Amino acid sequence: MGPPSRMDRRTLLAGLGAAGALGGVGLVAAQQRVPTRTPPGQPEAGAAPGLPAPGPTRWEPGWQAGFNHAHIHAPQAGYGSASSREALAGLAALGTTHVLLTPFGYQPELDAPAVRFGGAMDPTLTDEHLLAEAAQARALGLEVGLKPHIWSNAFWRGERSRQDIAMRSEADWEAWFGAVGDLAVHYARVAEAAGCALFCVGLEYLEASRQRPGSWAAVAGRVREVFSGRLTYAANWWSELEAFADWEAFDLIGVNAYYPLSEGADPGVDELVAGWQPHLEAIEAIARRHERPVILTEAGLRTVRGAAARPWDQGLSGEADPALQARAYEALLQAFSTRDWFRGVYWWKSFTRTRADARDDYSPVGKPAAEVLRRWWT
Repeated sequence: MGPPSRMDRRTLLAGLGAAGALGGVGLVAAQQRVPTRTPPGQPEAGAAPGLPAPGPTRWEPGWQAGFNHAHIHAPQAGYGSASSREALAGLAALGTTHVLLTPFGYQPELDAPAVRFGGAMDPTLTDEHLLAEAAQARALGLEVGLKPHIWSNAFWRGERSRQDIAMRSEADWEAWFGAVGDLAVHYARVAEAAGCALFCVGLEYLEASRQRPGSWAAVAGRVREVFSGRLTYAANWWSELEAFADWEAFDLIGVNAYYPLSEGADPGVDELVAGWQPHLEAIEAIARRHERPVILTEAGLRTVRGAAARPWDQGLSGEADPALQARAYEALLQAFSTRDWFRGVYWWKSFTRTRADARDDYSPVGKPAAEVLRRWWT
């Protein structure tokens, strides 16, 4: 059976309001890969030398040329703001076609099933803000997806992550998946009302995926009752992708692709492309086995010398190296774009306040990597 037809958005909005869903959502937090505290500033980036123009394969219409577009938790700076519209316009000028918005749920304890969302947790990020941001993006010609995820104060120091969420009993696992399903269904209703094309049911819940095969399929089934777009799950690159048992319940295989590419401090494009080859083979095997296309739900690396060895490391420090980031973007696009199972990438990340991009090591905005995207995507 195919997905349900798109339902009347006014009916959905009425249902959201009746359920008390249009309150504040989220936390002053960010995903595991990048902390919310402001990273140190970067010097102005010069041109990235040695970057060839894209080869004979061009970025095809229909591929998802995307960004994870992150909310700044401050009045007049987040989703739905004029600041964010300016940032989205800048992304569109690069040839971006899709953005993922990232609302939050909150889990106080990593081994207890309580998950909180909605209410007045953050007045800067409500359902209305998400709807307004989606409308701004679509007015600029961008397709929109939602990728809600859990934050916990246990993540602040980087020692724990969503991968460590693990319940102590089967009853707790049942309760946790019920709570995560409620979180997903709520934001799937928002996504349907906003006209979103894509919904990401979860991301990087490694222990949940390992210990409870079939449970993500059940969550996906609940989401399909209220959302008529395409579904994915964003699996962590290093272990969860292989452990995930429920891909048949999803339309797209999602990968948060922070694979190590080179131990060298200053690798060139060819070396980085070569570094992708074993990872491409592993991803392709899963795509063929499950007969599903693949999107990179997150990809990127910090603008730090040596980052190609540890793209996932949000705490990596060292000499600023924006040219390395540009070469890494070029290498990923060269390596993936010829694969028939590949459907696109969502870079980590852009912000709703443009001046934050210049201070964030992962963001390509205002750096040579942005020009790589412009050449590929336009």
